Order: sequence, then C-alpha cells, then structure tokens
Amino acid sequence: MDTQNFVIESADVPWKSMTLDNGGQVQLQMYLKGADNGPEAVRARFSEGSEVEPHFHLAAQFQLLLEGSMTFPVFRLDAPAVHYTEHNVPYGPFITSKDHDMLVLHTKPGGVIMMRDKERRRQANTRGREITRCAHEVEWEPMPGHEGARRKVLIPESAGPTAELIECPPHMELTAPTPRYGRYEVIYQGSASADGKQLGPRGLRFVAAGENAAP
Repeated sequence: MDTQNFVIESADVPWKSMTLDNGGQVQLQMYLKGADNGPEAVRARFSEGSEVEPHFHLAAQFQLLLEGSMTFPVFRLDAPAVHYTEHNVPYGPFITSKDHDMLVLHTKPGGVIMMRDKERRRQANTRGREITRCAHEVEWEPMPGHEGARRKVLIPESAGPTAELIECPPHMELTAPTPRYGRYEVIYQGSASADGKQLGPRGLRFVAAGENAAP
C-alpha cells in the first residue's frame, strides 16, 4: 500500500449513528480505517452528557477536541484542545458537553480495551504518558519561516509527539519537515489546498513517517 499520504475531505465521508449503552448517541465519520496496518482516523460527536467509560488503545493516540468540552476526573478540556496518550495508557471516564466534536487519530490501528475487562486490562501501560493542553492555556508566537503566520505549541517537540495550532494568512504556502512518526494535518477553520484537493473545516491529510509532502 502507498502510505505517502491520505487526503480526506470531511464532506465526502458519510455519518453513522450509534446508541450508547447509557442511552446517549454518538455520530461517527470513519475517515481512515487502518487498512493494511495503516493510519486510523475517526470523527466522533457524542450527545450531551454522554459518559465514556475508562479504556485504552493499543497504539498511541491523539484526540483533537474541535468543539465543546470533555470533563475527566481531574481535568477538563475546552476546545480547541489536544489529549495524547501513549500505547495502552488507560484514561477516562470522561463526560461530553453540548456540541461535542472530536477527531481520534492513530498512525496504526489502535483497537479498544475496556478497563472492566479483567483479563485484557492486564495489558495496560501504567507507566505511559497522558498529555493534555487547551489552546487557551498557550500564548501565540510567530511561526518560524512563515511571515504573517503564528502558532500555539500545545505539545512541544521535546516531548517526542508534538501538536501545534497554526494560523496562516490567506494564500500562504505552508511547508513542514519530514515527519519522524507520521503527521496528521487537520483544518480547524478556513480552508486549504493539499495535493490538488481543497479541504474545508475538519478535513485532514496524513503524511507517513519519513515521507515528504507537498506544501
């Protein structure tokens, strides 16, 4: 499979609805399904007051909170925000607000293990990291090498995984270095052109580790 990149426009992906065990609803868009051990990306909108029980994934994960809030036992995320967990790190429960909207991103299939599963929860990585940051907690700074652009560094490169919110002036060509681990580029507001395709809000591009991508 050619894993150089995947470009997904949100408007092209159908929605699916599911009823939760607690009676709430979740709407899902399956952007990337992890085919051939490749990247996995899901957009999820949980109904107000939905409680997601403690669980973990078999791959490192970024949750990008796009709208609304998520309340965890000891912290709260308000959009836009990032929630990162290393492989097999348990988290939750969390409760979603009105207008909740998030993207769940893995560079390879993550699966899901519920902590109530007494056998499989033995795989939990209790020493792994959980990193969270809301954009309102970080100040804007100039974007190096891109005049007129600015960024908020939510997770710095020194952590290994990294997450940035970048604001660009119209028609700017945005270049990025070759990723070491794979990189998701998500349109939060506005639009961008990538690999000959126009992307609106919630569209994304995935660039595989070691691959170069067009600006």
